[in-house]
This record gives sequence, structure tokens and C-alpha cells, in this order.
Amino acid sequence: MVTKRRRVLSVTYGEFTAIECYGYCPSHPEVALVRSAALRRILPPGANIAYDVVVHIGLARYLQCRQCEEISMDLSRLYGLEVPPSTVSYLAHKFVAYFQVVHRESVDLLRRDMRSRGGYILHVDGTCEEGSRVLLVCLDSLSGQVLESRKITSENSDDVRSVLKDVRRDWGIPLAVVHDLRQALIIAGSEVFPGTPQFLCHYHLAADVGTDILSSHVDALRRLFRRSKVRPKLRALVRSLKEFAVSQESSGHAIAPVLALRSNARLQEYCTPEMAKGAVHALASWILAFHRTGEGYGFPFDLPYLALYERILDVHQVLSRSGNSWPKGNRGPLGPLNRLRHILQPVAVGEYAAEFGETVRQTRRDGKVFDSFRAALRICPKGGKQRRNDSGAPITLTRKRHEASLRKLRRSLQRQVRLRRPSAKAAKIVLEHLDKYWDHLFGHVLRQGSRSTITVPRTNNVEERLFRLVKRQCRRLHGRGHLSHDINAMLPAVPLVHNLHNQSYCETVYGGHEAANIAARFSAVHPSEPAQLTKSWKREKLSTKIPHKLEGLRNLPQCLARFIAVVLQELRP
Repeated sequence: MVTKRRRVLSVTYGEFTAIECYGYCPSHPEVALVRSAALRRILPPGANIAYDVVVHIGLARYLQCRQCEEISMDLSRLYGLEVPPSTVSYLAHKFVAYFQVVHRESVDLLRRDMRSRGGYILHVDGTCEEGSRVLLVCLDSLSGQVLESRKITSENSDDVRSVLKDVRRDWGIPLAVVHDLRQALIIAGSEVFPGTPQFLCHYHLAADVGTDILSSHVDALRRLFRRSKVRPKLRALVRSLKEFAVSQESSGHAIAPVLALRSNARLQEYCTPEMAKGAVHALASWILAFHRTGEGYGFPFDLPYLALYERILDVHQVLSRSGNSWPKGNRGPLGPLNRLRHILQPVAVGEYAAEFGETVRQTRRDGKVFDSFRAALRICPKGGKQRRNDSGAPITLTRKRHEASLRKLRRSLQRQVRLRRPSAKAAKIVLEHLDKYWDHLFGHVLRQGSRSTITVPRTNNVEERLFRLVKRQCRRLHGRGHLSHDINAMLPAVPLVHNLHNQSYCETVYGGHEAANIAARFSAVHPSEPAQLTKSWKREKLSTKIPHKLEGLRNLPQCLARFIAVVLQELRP
């Protein structure tokens, strides 16, 4: 019998000393030591930090989006455990490794649930930042569970095919595959899942068409606004009038009391130079808030520069109709109003008005073509409230009706091209996209019956929401706007952790979402498997990027100079 002592840190039991007696047979040294099963359920062999601490850190890091310093302070304040931030970071990585191992070991249980739902619908998409690798995620939209998450060099067909083969091995053949317009995804999906219906995300299709149609017009508007310098002039005007913006009585904006008044007698009560300046502040601020006019779908569904032009015209029109006897200078009580009018004049009726008018006319003309395609596709409706989470029309059309709707649009656009109308170029762009992707646009109702109906989502928004959440967390953790470093440094299995938001997944894999259940399941994993996984991640990272301390060496070539000389001498043929 051998006795060993260990200092253990545990969220449940606090800090304590574990006294463990190892049983062994002197006559049979080849027989493994007999160890305490109770202690094995608390922490791994040879470690002094319990599973519940690892789980606490993992949940705080990846679900609550806490920084390592915050987690370290919380462990000290709440549980009296002193765990330095560097150790917290290491244990957070360890949590992800354990989570992926448990996910792999639970494939059979999860597939049992899959069969009870009738199968799974595979969504495939990747996210990256400029200069970063691609985080490719495979997700089942029927259950909302992430099935696979992998880092690849780029979304080329070879790398995607390799990931999809692993998905097929673990999860079987899906009912359907949904992805964006990338040709590599179409090729890899058809090769790995031959005969399985493939659908394109209608949001991505509409956005791609709208970008091709409208981006040149929007770029022209942007350049015109930059030349006119109307925005910096408006911002300067707002800054100069900020002291007149707030009412002393109500602490609201100065113009709030007059907005609902219609009587001239009542309005005359507020006719003061200060109120006039407050009104100018409000009008200039309203113009600069042109981004608020969109419905949250983003470009090309929302056209903020067109909204800016329209707001400028609205304000200039109000000022022009209000009176003809404007003072010559910008002094006196009417000076700020006159200054605002002069700022808007070049865009509305002056030097740049003709160019603005022609560009806006072309934008609206081609925008009607895009709107007709958007309406026929039944995606991102005007007045919608779902913003970027819009999943298309709430009632899915039958294949026959949806195909008929797009055929009608196609005939109309073909007529515009044939007659060489001004909108022919925009119409041709829509026709090219319809011809290219026609076979992947219809038939989303896979199974229909009295008990259950399986309908394929028309968008990939379920994955886009996950990517937005992951990126928001990166910004919260590190405070960086550009996330290429964060995507590169992120462990490939981090998206899998978000399955903990899924109640069905937690019940199947962990028997509940409580931290104690997760810690108990981690204790059933052989510690060598997460360790090997962590080593493989480290090797993969080093294969694409040298260590941080070597990146900063100014004399790295000089340090390798002697070795290079020896290599040239010894390996010369």
C-alpha cells in the first residue's frame, strides 16, 4: 500500500488535501495500481484541479463570455480558490478538449434522437476574417445542434469534402444539404452525398444578386457625398449647436414640446433664438441618422446612402417652402437655419444636384428589378421585423407555385433584355443567377403528413446567427474590431460548446445542463484523449504560424545563419 497526498482545488469542496492510498500486489508488479474511484470522479490522475473547476471556467469563458482575469477573480471571491489567469486560459482550452471527446463518444446516443426526429438537415457554412483560416461548421437545423466544427485553410472543395466525409461517417446521409452559393460547397456536397437534395440559401442568393445590381450605384453615391463634403459640414454644425439641444425644463430635446403643436399662436410662444438653434440641431442630426431608415437586413436590402439623399431633400424642401426672405449672412437668430440651407444646397439644387439626380434615378430604376426578384423569392419582405434573422416567408410555397412565381418573373425580365430597356443590365444579372442556381431553389417540403412535416429552411440563418454570436464573444473578450487573430487562435471545437444552449442535447449527452452533470460526464473520459486532442491542436497551429515569441525576434535570420550554412555544406548533392 502506497499513500500520496495532493492539494486539490474544487468548486464543490473548496481547497483540501486528498490522501490517496494506492493498492498493488508485490508478487505481480505488472498488475496496474488500484486507485480511489471516488477521487477519480473528482479530478484526473496526477492533477490538482477538479473537473468542476474546469467546467466552471469553461461555462464562464464560452457561454458567459468572461475574460480570464474576471474568472480568476470570481474563483477567489466566491470559492476561495487561487487560480491565476494563465491557468484559467489553459483550463478553458482543456474544457473544449473534454467537450469534443464527449461529443464524439455520444454520437450513437445523438443519432438515436436523430432517428426519432426523422433524420437531420445538414447546414454547411464557414466564417473567416481577412487573412484568417476558415472555421467550417456543420449543423443540423431540425435539432439546432452543431454536429462538426473544423478549421480549414480555405473553402476549397478538397478540404470541404474531407469534413463532409467525416460527417457522413458519424451522422449518416442527411435529408437535405443547405449552404450558400460557393461552388466548392456545391461540388463537395454532390460528391459526398450523391442524390441528396441540395438547397441554396435564399438570403445569400438575393444578397448576391442585389450586390451585383446596386453596388456600382451605391459606390457612385458614396463618392458624390465625399466630394460634396455635406456630412462633415453637418457634423460640425451639430457640434456647434449642442448647447441648444437639451431643454432646461424637461431634460429632453429642445424641440420635443413643439412637435405636436399645430396652432400658430401656440408655436409663437416658443419662437426664441435658442429654440431655432435647437430645431437646426434636430434637423441636422436627423439627416445624419440616415442609417436608422433601414429594416436591419443590411446591404443590398437597405440602401443607406439613398436614404441620406432623401433626407437631405426633405429638409431642404421644408426650408425652401418656409420662406423666401432669407438673410444674406449666417449671423442673427436665423443664421443657423441659413447655414443649414447652404450646406444642403449643393446636393439639392446646386453644384452636385444633377449628378445626384441621375445616380439616384438609376439606383431606383435598378432597385425595382431587385425588389421584384426579392418579392418573387419571398425573402426579406419590406416592413419585416426579423432583421438578419429573417428565414423567408412563414408559409412555404409548394414547389409548383414557387417555380411558377419565378418563371413569371423570368419572362418579364427576358422581355426587358430583349427590348433593351434601361433596366436590361440589372435584369440580365437576375437571369444569370436564376439559370445558374435554378435546380437548387425548390422543393423544400421533404415530407408532409398528418403527424409530422419536415421542411428545409430556405436560409442558412441558423448558422449565421451562431457565427455572429461567436464573433460578438470575441469582441467582448478581446476588444478587437478586426477578428483575424481571434479566428486563427480559436480552437476548432468552440462552436460545439454552444450545444449547451440546446436542452435536448444536454439531456441526451449529460443528463441535464447542470454543471455537476457535465463534470461527472467529463470524469468518465480517459484523460489521455483530451490531452492528445490538445496536442494535435497545438501542432496544427504551429504548422500554420510560428510561436508568438519567435515572431517578435528581430534577429531570427541571424540566429539561423550558422545552421543554414551547415545545411548548405552537409546536404549539397
